[in-house]
Amino acid sequence: MSLPLKLPVKLPGTNRLREFLDGLAPRERNLIAAGLLVLLPVGFYLYVWQPINAERERLAQRVGQLRGELAQLRADGEEIKRLRAQPPMHGADSLEAGARAAAARFGLSPQQAVLTVQGSDRLLVSMDSVAFDTWLRWVAELGLQGVSLAACKVESLPAPGTVRVRATLDRKPA
Repeated sequence: MSLPLKLPVKLPGTNRLREFLDGLAPRERNLIAAGLLVLLPVGFYLYVWQPINAERERLAQRVGQLRGELAQLRADGEEIKRLRAQPPMHGADSLEAGARAAAARFGLSPQQAVLTVQGSDRLLVSMDSVAFDTWLRWVAELGLQGVSLAACKVESLPAPGTVRVRATLDRKPA
């Protein structure tokens, strides 16, 4: 007993396919039908289900990464709010005092961060070896306190992430 293979839709080339199938022996038609029954689910899995599943897993990992980044951004936002809430520096020696206080908060020792006062609103900074990210955070905090970089020279050192810095800081006029 052979399975009749009827094509329900008239597609281009169906007549040639019908002629081909009619020319086969019943056993060959059954073998083709059984092969299609096996190949269609395998093809569906390989070309539809597996790519969708892999993409779902990739997106689930990306969501985890983005949640971590969001948590970091929220923590950074809280740090920015804290820094902005600090009172601005005032007085003739406050530029040096504020810079030294900020340096101490970031773990920069007086030997590591040599500060030389040039008037009430200018400060020369010399650091022979400092972590670049610490330097940037220190300057950013000073920026929130009304201090700007007038000049800066940063040289990379052989140790990864460390630099030599020569800079001039100016206090913005009130």
